[in-house]
Amino acid sequence: MGAPASLSKPVHQLLQRDLHFKGVIITDDLAMDAIKEYAKQTNQNVAVLVVEAGNDMLLTNDYRTDIPAIKQAVANGTISVHQLNQSVTRILRLKAKLGLIK
Repeated sequence: MGAPASLSKPVHQLLQRDLHFKGVIITDDLAMDAIKEYAKQTNQNVAVLVVEAGNDMLLTNDYRTDIPAIKQAVANGTISVHQLNQSVTRILRLKAKLGLIK
């Protein structure tokens, strides 16, 4: 079974590299059956998978599990600090553009 498109790095590469999309990439609900099933079959945390794929913001109802899993993935090098910094920069730029921060 292949990864669902929402977890696919090539989708993000197409958006960012080929289409020059500079905005924030947000997941769909991580509690959706296809994503949960894929994570279960591969014995991985869904939030870590979607951050690895290139998502900037995650829609999750399991933050008590997902935040520590992402922290652990950064600590063990699965997710780079550089990648997180890029995501945070995109999010802060969006918030500034929307007037949410000054």
